[in-house]
Amino acid sequence: MNAVVLGRGLTEGWRGMLITAGSVAAMLALALWMYQDIDLGIYQAMPEAIRAVMGIPADADASMMAYNEMLGAIGGLAFTGVAIAIGARAVAGEEADRTLSVVLSAPVSRATFAVSKAVALFGVVAAAGTLMYALAELAPVLVGVDKGEAHVMAVMIHLTACGAFHGALAFAIGAATGRRAVASGVAAFVMVAGWLGNGLLPMWREGAADWIPWTWFNGSKPLVNGVDGGHLALLLGGAVLLVVLGTLAFARRELRLQQSGGALLSRLQANPMVAKVLAPTAAGSSFFGISMASQAVLLSYVVLILVLLGVSMPAMWNVLEDTMAAFAQSFPESMGALFGGGDLTSPGGFLHMEIFGLMAPICVILVAVAAASGGLAGEEGARRLALLLAAPMRRAGVYATVAAVMMVKSAIVAATFYLGMWGGLALARIDGVRLGDLAWACVLLMLLGWCFGALALALGGATGRSKVAVWGTTAVGVVTYFAYTMLLAVGKENHGWFSPFRAYLYGPPLQEGVLWWQPVWLLVATVALLAVGLPLFLRRDLRLN
Repeated sequence: MNAVVLGRGLTEGWRGMLITAGSVAAMLALALWMYQDIDLGIYQAMPEAIRAVMGIPADADASMMAYNEMLGAIGGLAFTGVAIAIGARAVAGEEADRTLSVVLSAPVSRATFAVSKAVALFGVVAAAGTLMYALAELAPVLVGVDKGEAHVMAVMIHLTACGAFHGALAFAIGAATGRRAVASGVAAFVMVAGWLGNGLLPMWREGAADWIPWTWFNGSKPLVNGVDGGHLALLLGGAVLLVVLGTLAFARRELRLQQSGGALLSRLQANPMVAKVLAPTAAGSSFFGISMASQAVLLSYVVLILVLLGVSMPAMWNVLEDTMAAFAQSFPESMGALFGGGDLTSPGGFLHMEIFGLMAPICVILVAVAAASGGLAGEEGARRLALLLAAPMRRAGVYATVAAVMMVKSAIVAATFYLGMWGGLALARIDGVRLGDLAWACVLLMLLGWCFGALALALGGATGRSKVAVWGTTAVGVVTYFAYTMLLAVGKENHGWFSPFRAYLYGPPLQEGVLWWQPVWLLVATVALLAVGLPLFLRRDLRLN
């Protein structure tokens, strides 16, 4: 193991984990306080299968419900998602940035490099898990409630192991292929599909989800039952095995010399409808075409996840409809506001809270920010932007092209999500959601992606650093989302005028339709951010390191 490589690996992922731990802790403290007012009798009246889908442990008290929601679901997905990003970056990210060949030219073997990066990954995940555990124990003290019978340490041990497993999966795929987008996309799909399968498959057949990694994390309900040694061994043993396989594959393959998505680009160029846009020029394929082809795997998996959610959630409403009316009576409006608002007694409100309120924005913002930061600051960091500008292409043209790619990818996410949701509503035969309102909700989703993509583009153009673009946009997104939803929870919704999430969530659109100012707000914000970023990019020198 190499100390320098290990140290660099430890410093690369701590920011994301620190932001995640702090955000989850804040949400947990608020949930612990709010869940005390919920009548839990409605949960016990639900069928056991439905409680399993919702992740509700049997005989759960209010504090246990809050811990389960924030650590077993939302916080678990966020924690594991950041672990995946670190794992995908470990080898494949270094290879894409052209720094891997420099490191390997020193007396550092491939196996030593890979093992050092893997140890750094596990170290960051373990440290973050320890921090989240400390904050989870501190949260009930801060809000003055009893944590009840919740086994907080057990669920955090399982969550840390889950993060290590999925991070190791991304690490192994990235080490074997050299493709960061493939690594993060496949691992993210395994995570989300496992989360859904852990809840849905047991409704079909008992034990059907036992093979899913997410079941090894939360299937045994460690929050209620404590640590499950068998599941923990599967997660940790699987993580070690994946690292070994990834290291062996990395030691035997050639490094990739380019990171473009040539195969996808060729297929797009074969289509006469887009051939002129993507036609080769004297300097090679167009920058627009290359940018569209990059991160194609990430886009594909995000689209697949949203389509699956769009098709399955209307059917879920049919299953839960009879219990939702009674449940809504004991579910505080302030708690619902934290997930974007919505009336649980109607299909539009249920779908808004379950998908449109949080999951869909995360997906479209992820795609938009990846396209914006990677297309400008990412190209600059990889030393390719200077070569592009040496050709007869102006900076303003590069900036506009990256903005156009970001907008097109956001539109693809919103359009395919609309089709998936439309199909799910048709299959479930739900008439309570107007297709016009659904279309407008998806338009707002697209515009939300444009707004945050424009912010990432402005930050990347101003600094030339993709990390500033990504984490700066992430921080703004987290702050503006929770600022608005908390204001909504305390009945001061109008004070959230500064948040783009007010324009997106107001209504909600699936129930009440869209007012004229909502798309206008997001469009004006997008144009303003793009206008601010352009002169900053035009007037500065490119970074050399």
